[in-house]
Amino acid sequence: MKFKLNIPKPCHEDWQQMSPTQKGKFCASCRKEVIDFTKLSSTEIARKTKNATQLCGRFTQSQLKQEYISPSQNRLNRLGIALGLGSIVAIAQPGFAQKKNAKEVKVQTQKDYQLQGEVALTTQANDSISINGIVKDEDGTPLPGVNVVQQNTTNGTHTNFVGNFSINISEEDFNSEAYLIFSFVGMQQAVIRIQEKSMNIALKKDVCKNQDEMIRGKVEVKKSK
Repeated sequence: MKFKLNIPKPCHEDWQQMSPTQKGKFCASCRKEVIDFTKLSSTEIARKTKNATQLCGRFTQSQLKQEYISPSQNRLNRLGIALGLGSIVAIAQPGFAQKKNAKEVKVQTQKDYQLQGEVALTTQANDSISINGIVKDEDGTPLPGVNVVQQNTTNGTHTNFVGNFSINISEEDFNSEAYLIFSFVGMQQAVIRIQEKSMNIALKKDVCKNQDEMIRGKVEVKKSK
């Protein structure tokens, strides 16, 4: 079975301020251990998350976009790949020998945005439709880490470091009346009906949360004793 991971409600607590644990760090706010998955392989992530419930973790943007395979199916795939590679190596051994000393260069073109929070698994349906878009503020600045959730479901994702998002919904939902909820700290929540496969969202500032409450009235002065 293939599945993806998502964090419907990202945690905004400071990772650096959390207390270290054996598997990650402890969040004093939600009283849970947040497991650090950023250094694990896809096989390890699939094994640790497949049957997990109420799991809090820290992932990179690319890890949440990746499609995982259940451990049992993954073992069969690796066996087939190993047998295939054995034949290829036997035929192409001279070519591999020439490239043995070639230097491997890894180029990082962009920052791999990291998120942490409670993990939700999303199985991949064959009749799903991909909805893509970008979320900005009123000034047109892209917003990273915006929470994007399909209304009345646990199907969710978040925007990347340039404000882009991608979420899969069923074809049945797309052809009926389905909504996406966009939420971000300091911004008004937006509930938008899905009518196109491409969406351009602008979130407004939540004035009440960004300004001190103003109190007006007659001033009374009390003298201290």
